[in-house]
Amino acid sequence: MRVYWKWVIKTVPSLGLGLLMLASTVTPRQANSNVEAWLKYFGIENVPLWLTSKSTDTWVFWIGLVGFCVWAIHLYMRPNLRSGKLSIMIREGEPWVEANPAVDQSQAVPTSGRLYTYRIALINSDDSTLRNVEVKLTSLEKEPKNSHAIGSHLKLRHDRDGRTNFNVHPTKDPQFMDAIFADVFRFFLGPAGSSFLSVASLPEDSNRHIPVDKYDVKIMATSESGEMATAELAFIPRPDQIPDFRLLKMQSFPGATSSSS
Repeated sequence: MRVYWKWVIKTVPSLGLGLLMLASTVTPRQANSNVEAWLKYFGIENVPLWLTSKSTDTWVFWIGLVGFCVWAIHLYMRPNLRSGKLSIMIREGEPWVEANPAVDQSQAVPTSGRLYTYRIALINSDDSTLRNVEVKLTSLEKEPKNSHAIGSHLKLRHDRDGRTNFNVHPTKDPQFMDAIFADVFRFFLGPAGSSFLSVASLPEDSNRHIPVDKYDVKIMATSESGEMATAELAFIPRPDQIPDFRLLKMQSFPGATSSSS
């Protein structure tokens, strides 16, 4: 709650404008206009003549509606476009897609092949460190029945301890090689086209093979200060090539510090 209390306070004007719109459509007692009735309800008997006109209700309603929309745009859209620090990125080549020799131990006869790891990069565009960041898989459409990865943390690149939160230091490298990388999919390709796919979620021992198919993926990263980035991605198999992993849409939302500036 301490992260979002400023957002709650800034929402009060929208609530007040909404109540003003509602007041212009209903009346607590008999009067020429709803506005006049509410003023008398609160003890104001000498209501100006121009407020008793029925057209006053229409004017108040539209003023309230315009004010509500303008404040909502200012509060929820403008700061997000200006102040988001945490973002998610995908590029071609390593380390976004990394290939290593591997052996498929799930078969009766172990099979050698190549394991392709598909990753996202977490970018910090600020000059200060984002602390206690978590990255989770929030949606996997066409979810296989044997998959329980939704809602799970994603595994960090080269992490053997199963960390679920970490710090993201400012990203300075123009090629983003100093970003934090998180594994999303692992695709194994063996001889004669044999293959399997798994989600790189934690804990690792719960990762089961899923059909090699097209998947729509949603990922969310959050920090302790309220910074948030969401990404919509697609995993797309291709004939005679390794699958493609695309970033379709990314949104970055500011935290408590950003929104107060």
